[in-house]
Amino acid sequence: MKRLIERLGQTNFRQIGKSLLRSCMAILLAYGISFLLILVVSDEPANAIHWFIVGPFTNITEFSVIFKNAMPLIFAGIASALIIRCGQFNMFTEGAFYMGGLVAAVVAIYSGMNGFLSIAAALIAAGIASGIVGYLPAKLKAKYEVNEFVSSIMLNYIVLWVGVWLISNVIIDVTSGDNATSLIPDSSRLLVLFASSDLTIGLPLAFLFVLLVHFFMYRTKWGFELRIVGDNRKFARTSGINDRKSIVLSQVLGVIIAGIGGGVEILSNYRRFRWKTLPGYGFDGFMVSIMARNKPLLVPFAAIFIGYLRAGADLMAFNTDVTSEMVQVIQGLIIIFVAAEAFFSQNPLKNILLKFKERRTAKEVMQHE
Repeated sequence: MKRLIERLGQTNFRQIGKSLLRSCMAILLAYGISFLLILVVSDEPANAIHWFIVGPFTNITEFSVIFKNAMPLIFAGIASALIIRCGQFNMFTEGAFYMGGLVAAVVAIYSGMNGFLSIAAALIAAGIASGIVGYLPAKLKAKYEVNEFVSSIMLNYIVLWVGVWLISNVIIDVTSGDNATSLIPDSSRLLVLFASSDLTIGLPLAFLFVLLVHFFMYRTKWGFELRIVGDNRKFARTSGINDRKSIVLSQVLGVIIAGIGGGVEILSNYRRFRWKTLPGYGFDGFMVSIMARNKPLLVPFAAIFIGYLRAGADLMAFNTDVTSEMVQVIQGLIIIFVAAEAFFSQNPLKNILLKFKERRTAKEVMQHE
């Protein structure tokens, strides 16, 4: 079993190279269509394209925005990769991001601890709280076959409105002029990596989680079983693998990581917790995971690309006559092209034909018997 796990964990560099080549072609096609749109809507298309492509590299501050945008996407991406690789579609990564941010802020403000202990307690509490709530749709799916997509979407809004009620009535700071918590102490916020940027130690922490998830998925028995269940749940069950355990494990671990990601985002980039809507990172995480072929080591590349795309789009909207609505259209086009290429490269038609062939063969065997 150990040798099999190690063998499955080896990287197929040729396959990765082909995937990267297809992704680059999709990106170039999407950019080509985007440039055509810019030519139509802008009176200064050359300037707009310049800010879109080169803007994020004009200085260290703008360059750091790429990685600042990518940090929460890395957490969300690896959380989603864990869930999708097991064949599940638990969308509570979105609610977990919100809940993790809220819990981390509350612990940082009211725990009375300072420095490393305060930060560690806040992030651990964020992960545990998210995992406990996220266990509900996972258990419902494993035991009663309740659709985890529907139950988790509903749970997202339950968590959201409970959180909005708390920051509006219970933990509100009336001096803030908004429905928000008190100020998070400076000693409980994540340290800045570089003085000329807003990047914090949350970024290397995100990369650490990438390595941990990769090790878990490709170097442990539980990760091996999780992937087998995702590939073929019936085969996993007949092979003696506890498919229900893997289903719960993948979803709970995923939402724990998303909850920690929400805590890191709040302790890095916010002075107070004031989210009154879902942040959107959980939904983005599924997009990042699909672009990365559900491979943890490829998640940072997908997240950094989207971070670069959003940084350039914001600069284009700020410095040129391209409206923010058109920026969203262009950004969506590029992401759709890349994500669609990643989805269809898995050849779903081939998988459908193989399943049809397997069923036909099984029927023929039964008829002969």
